[in-house]
Amino acid sequence: MRITLLALALAAVSPAFAADRIEGWSHGEAYIFSHDPMGPLRVGTVAADGTVELSLPAVQSTEQTLGDTFPSCLESGEPIVSERFASFTPTSLFVAADDSAMEELGSLHLVSSPEMLAWQASYGQGSAVEGSWYQYVNVSQAATLEAECKLPMYTGEGEDNFEQTTVYAVQFKPDWNLMRNEVTELRAGPSGKQYPKQIRVTVSEGMPEDAQWLFRPLAD
Repeated sequence: MRITLLALALAAVSPAFAADRIEGWSHGEAYIFSHDPMGPLRVGTVAADGTVELSLPAVQSTEQTLGDTFPSCLESGEPIVSERFASFTPTSLFVAADDSAMEELGSLHLVSSPEMLAWQASYGQGSAVEGSWYQYVNVSQAATLEAECKLPMYTGEGEDNFEQTTVYAVQFKPDWNLMRNEVTELRAGPSGKQYPKQIRVTVSEGMPEDAQWLFRPLAD
Protein backbone atom coordinates (compact mmCIF):
# COMPACT_ATOMS: atom_id res chain seq x y z
CA MET A 1 0.00 0.00 0.00
CA ARG A 2 1.71 3.20 -1.07
CA ILE A 3 1.10 6.76 -1.97
CA THR A 4 2.67 10.14 -1.72
CA LEU A 5 1.77 13.51 -0.27
CA LEU A 6 4.21 15.52 -2.33
CA ALA A 7 5.88 15.03 -5.70
CA LEU A 8 7.17 11.53 -6.43
CA ALA A 9 9.65 10.50 -9.08
CA LEU A 10 8.51 7.53 -11.13
CA ALA A 11 11.88 6.90 -12.73
CA ALA A 12 12.77 4.11 -10.32
CA VAL A 13 10.09 1.78 -9.08
CA SER A 14 10.73 -0.70 -6.28
CA PRO A 15 9.02 -4.11 -6.07
CA ALA A 16 5.59 -4.24 -4.47
CA PHE A 17 5.67 -4.37 -0.70
CA ALA A 18 2.67 -6.63 -0.49
CA ALA A 19 0.40 -8.68 -2.69
CA ASP A 20 -2.85 -9.80 -1.13
CA ARG A 21 -6.51 -10.10 -1.88
CA ILE A 22 -9.39 -7.84 -0.90
CA GLU A 23 -12.12 -10.05 0.49
CA GLY A 24 -15.45 -9.65 -1.29
CA TRP A 25 -14.00 -7.54 -4.11
CA SER A 26 -16.56 -7.18 -6.93
CA HIS A 27 -15.43 -4.21 -9.00
CA GLY A 28 -13.33 -6.01 -11.59
CA GLU A 29 -9.90 -4.78 -12.60
CA ALA A 30 -9.06 -1.39 -11.10
CA TYR A 31 -6.20 1.01 -10.45
CA ILE A 32 -4.70 2.22 -7.20
CA PHE A 33 -3.69 5.85 -6.76
CA SER A 34 -2.26 8.15 -4.14
CA HIS A 35 -3.80 11.45 -3.14
CA ASP A 36 -1.12 13.97 -3.95
CA PRO A 37 -1.02 17.78 -4.17
CA MET A 38 0.30 17.39 -7.69
CA GLY A 39 -2.67 15.22 -8.68
CA PRO A 40 -3.52 11.51 -8.42
CA LEU A 41 -0.45 9.31 -8.62
CA ARG A 42 -0.92 5.76 -9.89
CA VAL A 43 0.82 3.28 -7.60
CA GLY A 44 -0.71 -0.12 -8.31
CA THR A 45 -3.59 -2.27 -9.46
CA VAL A 46 -6.36 -4.50 -8.21
CA ALA A 47 -6.98 -7.64 -10.24
CA ALA A 48 -10.47 -8.90 -11.01
CA ASP A 49 -10.16 -11.43 -8.18
CA GLY A 50 -9.25 -8.68 -5.70
CA THR A 51 -5.49 -9.26 -5.67
CA VAL A 52 -3.67 -6.06 -4.68
CA GLU A 53 -0.37 -5.22 -6.36
CA LEU A 54 1.36 -2.04 -5.18
CA SER A 55 4.73 -0.55 -6.05
CA LEU A 56 6.05 2.56 -4.35
CA PRO A 57 8.16 4.74 -6.59
CA ALA A 58 11.36 6.48 -5.72
CA VAL A 59 10.68 9.74 -3.88
CA GLN A 60 12.26 13.12 -4.43
CA SER A 61 12.86 15.38 -1.43
CA THR A 62 9.69 17.11 -0.29
CA GLU A 63 8.97 20.19 1.77
CA GLN A 64 7.29 18.16 4.50
CA THR A 65 9.80 17.17 7.19
CA LEU A 66 9.87 14.84 10.16
CA GLY A 67 10.11 17.83 12.48
CA ASP A 68 6.99 19.40 10.96
CA THR A 69 5.06 16.14 11.13
CA PHE A 70 6.07 15.21 14.67
CA PRO A 71 6.60 18.43 16.65
CA SER A 72 7.90 18.24 20.19
CA CYS A 73 5.42 17.26 22.89
CA LEU A 74 7.95 17.74 25.69
CA GLU A 75 7.80 20.56 28.21
CA SER A 76 11.42 21.35 27.41
CA GLY A 77 10.60 21.76 23.73
CA GLU A 78 13.38 19.37 22.78
CA PRO A 79 12.84 17.64 19.41
CA ILE A 80 11.44 14.11 19.53
CA VAL A 81 12.94 13.21 16.14
CA SER A 82 16.67 12.82 15.58
CA GLU A 83 16.64 14.31 12.06
CA ARG A 84 14.16 17.18 12.06
CA PHE A 85 14.86 18.19 8.47
CA ALA A 86 14.60 14.74 6.93
CA SER A 87 12.02 14.66 4.16
CA PHE A 88 8.82 12.80 5.14
CA THR A 89 6.26 11.49 2.64
CA PRO A 90 3.10 9.81 4.00
CA THR A 91 0.64 7.78 1.94
CA SER A 92 -3.12 7.61 1.37
CA LEU A 93 -4.67 5.18 -1.11
CA PHE A 94 -7.77 5.17 -3.26
CA VAL A 95 -9.04 2.94 -6.04
CA ALA A 96 -10.44 4.02 -9.41
CA ALA A 97 -12.05 2.11 -12.25
CA ASP A 98 -9.95 3.88 -14.88
CA ASP A 99 -6.25 4.64 -15.26
CA SER A 100 -6.79 8.42 -15.10
CA ALA A 101 -8.54 8.33 -11.68
CA MET A 102 -11.69 9.97 -13.01
CA GLU A 103 -13.98 7.19 -11.74
CA GLU A 104 -13.05 6.87 -8.07
CA LEU A 105 -14.50 3.78 -6.39
CA GLY A 106 -13.35 4.22 -2.80
CA SER A 107 -10.39 4.08 -0.45
CA LEU A 108 -7.99 1.25 0.32
CA HIS A 109 -6.76 0.60 3.86
CA LEU A 110 -4.35 -1.69 5.67
CA VAL A 111 -5.76 -2.40 9.13
CA SER A 112 -6.03 -5.18 11.69
CA SER A 113 -9.82 -5.51 11.52
CA PRO A 114 -13.01 -4.17 9.93
CA GLU A 115 -13.86 -2.67 13.31
CA MET A 116 -10.68 -0.59 13.25
CA LEU A 117 -11.55 0.73 9.81
CA ALA A 118 -15.10 1.54 10.96
CA TRP A 119 -13.74 3.57 13.88
CA GLN A 120 -11.35 5.45 11.60
CA ALA A 121 -14.12 6.11 9.09
CA SER A 122 -16.26 7.62 11.86
CA TYR A 123 -13.57 10.27 12.52
CA GLY A 124 -13.66 9.37 16.20
CA GLN A 125 -17.43 9.55 16.51
CA GLY A 126 -17.79 5.79 16.97
CA SER A 127 -16.37 3.60 19.72
CA ALA A 128 -12.66 2.89 19.44
CA VAL A 129 -11.33 -0.65 19.35
CA GLU A 130 -8.00 -2.21 20.18
CA GLY A 131 -5.92 -3.01 17.14
CA SER A 132 -3.80 -1.32 14.49
CA TRP A 133 -3.87 0.77 11.38
CA TYR A 134 -0.88 0.91 9.05
CA GLN A 135 0.62 3.48 6.74
CA TYR A 136 3.56 3.39 4.39
CA VAL A 137 5.77 6.46 4.73
CA ASN A 138 8.99 7.49 3.05
CA VAL A 139 11.86 9.07 4.98
CA SER A 140 14.89 10.52 3.21
CA GLN A 141 17.39 9.31 5.82
CA ALA A 142 17.65 7.08 8.87
CA ALA A 143 16.04 8.69 11.91
CA THR A 144 14.50 7.94 15.27
CA LEU A 145 11.21 9.12 16.71
CA GLU A 146 11.08 8.47 20.43
CA ALA A 147 8.83 10.06 23.04
CA GLU A 148 5.91 9.54 25.37
CA CYS A 149 3.39 12.25 24.58
CA LYS A 150 0.45 13.00 26.86
CA LEU A 151 -2.57 14.96 25.69
CA PRO A 152 -5.71 15.94 27.66
CA MET A 153 -8.82 14.69 25.88
CA TYR A 154 -12.37 15.94 26.41
CA THR A 155 -15.04 13.49 25.31
CA GLY A 156 -17.95 15.90 25.03
CA GLU A 157 -19.87 13.78 27.51
CA GLY A 158 -20.45 16.44 30.13
CA GLU A 159 -17.23 17.29 31.93
CA ASP A 160 -15.69 13.90 31.18
CA ASN A 161 -12.02 13.99 30.25
CA PHE A 162 -8.91 11.81 30.38
CA GLU A 163 -5.23 11.83 29.46
CA GLN A 164 -4.29 10.09 26.22
CA THR A 165 -0.75 8.74 25.90
CA THR A 166 1.01 8.15 22.58
CA VAL A 167 4.26 6.22 22.83
CA TYR A 168 6.61 6.66 19.88
CA ALA A 169 9.28 3.99 19.52
CA VAL A 170 10.15 4.40 15.86
CA GLN A 171 13.36 3.57 14.03
CA PHE A 172 13.07 4.87 10.48
CA LYS A 173 15.30 3.55 7.75
CA PRO A 174 15.96 5.49 4.53
CA ASP A 175 13.27 4.88 1.88
CA TRP A 176 9.90 3.28 2.63
CA ASN A 177 8.75 2.22 6.10
CA LEU A 178 5.51 0.62 7.31
CA MET A 179 4.30 2.55 10.34
CA ARG A 180 2.11 0.71 12.83
CA ASN A 181 -0.30 2.75 14.95
CA GLU A 182 -1.65 0.42 17.62
CA VAL A 183 -4.41 1.20 20.11
CA THR A 184 -3.22 -0.76 23.13
CA GLU A 185 -5.61 0.51 25.81
CA LEU A 186 -9.18 1.80 25.83
CA ARG A 187 -11.08 3.99 28.24
CA ALA A 188 -14.88 4.03 28.57
CA GLY A 189 -16.80 7.29 28.83
CA PRO A 190 -20.00 7.76 30.86
CA SER A 191 -22.10 6.59 27.90
CA GLY A 192 -20.04 3.42 27.51
CA LYS A 193 -18.38 4.72 24.36
CA GLN A 194 -14.74 3.60 24.11
CA TYR A 195 -11.88 6.05 23.59
CA PRO A 196 -8.22 5.30 22.76
CA LYS A 197 -6.32 5.84 26.01
CA GLN A 198 -2.93 4.60 24.82
CA ILE A 199 -1.47 4.37 21.32
CA ARG A 200 1.90 2.89 20.43
CA VAL A 201 3.63 3.88 17.19
CA THR A 202 6.39 1.69 15.72
CA VAL A 203 7.78 0.56 12.38
CA SER A 204 6.92 -2.99 11.32
CA GLU A 205 9.48 -5.27 9.75
CA GLY A 206 7.66 -7.06 6.99
CA MET A 207 3.91 -7.48 6.70
CA PRO A 208 2.29 -8.02 10.15
CA GLU A 209 0.19 -11.15 10.54
CA ASP A 210 -2.91 -9.18 11.53
CA ALA A 211 -2.73 -6.73 8.59
CA GLN A 212 -5.45 -7.01 5.97
CA TRP A 213 -6.46 -4.95 2.98
CA LEU A 214 -9.94 -3.50 3.27
CA PHE A 215 -11.82 -1.49 0.67
CA ARG A 216 -14.24 1.26 1.66
CA PRO A 217 -16.67 2.21 -1.15
CA LEU A 218 -16.93 5.90 -1.90
CA ALA A 219 -20.62 6.00 -0.97
CA ASP A 220 -19.96 4.79 2.59
